[in-house]
Amino acid sequence: MNRVLGIGFSGNRIYFTELLGTADAYRAENIEQVKVDFDFEEDLGKFKSSQKDLTNISSEIITYINKHNSGFNKAGITISSSQAFTLILPVDFSEGRQSINSKIYWELSNYFPDNYNDFLINTYRLGNVLPCKNSDDFLVIAVPKNTVEFVKRIFKICSLELSVIDIDHFSAETILRQNYSGIMAGKNILLVGIKKGRIDYGIIENKRYKYFQHSRYYNNTEFNLNITRKIQTIINRPFQSKINAIFLYGDEIKEDTVETLCRLPVEEVKVLDPFDGINATEAFLKNENLRKNSYCYSSSGGIALRLLTA
Repeated sequence: MNRVLGIGFSGNRIYFTELLGTADAYRAENIEQVKVDFDFEEDLGKFKSSQKDLTNISSEIITYINKHNSGFNKAGITISSSQAFTLILPVDFSEGRQSINSKIYWELSNYFPDNYNDFLINTYRLGNVLPCKNSDDFLVIAVPKNTVEFVKRIFKICSLELSVIDIDHFSAETILRQNYSGIMAGKNILLVGIKKGRIDYGIIENKRYKYFQHSRYYNNTEFNLNITRKIQTIINRPFQSKINAIFLYGDEIKEDTVETLCRLPVEEVKVLDPFDGINATEAFLKNENLRKNSYCYSSSGGIALRLLTA
């Protein structure tokens, strides 16, 4: 059996999700979170040489590992989407990968003229219908190399082999696809991540990613009204197919926000449960508070699941 560890950095907390088993049969072994004196929403790259911060964060991970005396086949981590620069870029895909990369870096240079080469780039073709032949929208995800270096140094201190780094939103999407595939089939889903100071919105049409956007907030004044208006704008955008359901994840979800969003004209609004339908240890099943807040582990659970099923 494989044992994998998913670690999530979000706000001032580290989330741990440990899965044991195979891609076809697995269970949640350990689920835990720890509060740290550090804000993971800040620019992580500027801390890559801070021995104090690196030691403090890595010591919490080492404490978790020693506490559970676990040996992992693989370990991965999610960082907040606030650590990445994202944009949707129309591209002529018939020109080839080299031409596409040149256009992406040219676009980045408009936003980051002094350091556009200091990013690691990933792209996802969205499959949108565009007026120009052979053109499509590409979702561009750019993460500063210094941020990746920060994460690598933490794993090195912990003597852990880093298998994969992912963005929290897309790890939560892994949970959505795995645990709610029946609901997603033939339907259009809006995945909403509510985190400290930031909200991510991703549209998945019949299991295919089609759109991504984010917004920021700086206080909770009229938060529910503002998020409702923003979602209404997204689901009513031109050429948007009807949204059937909204799924929520993130450690800043509030009950009154869920109640407010339930009034939107969609079939259902659900909070992601990364452990829905899978086996779990007795300690988890008996922990009512942990079960109540299980949505906080959507990203760490998603990266663990990705490692287990790779």
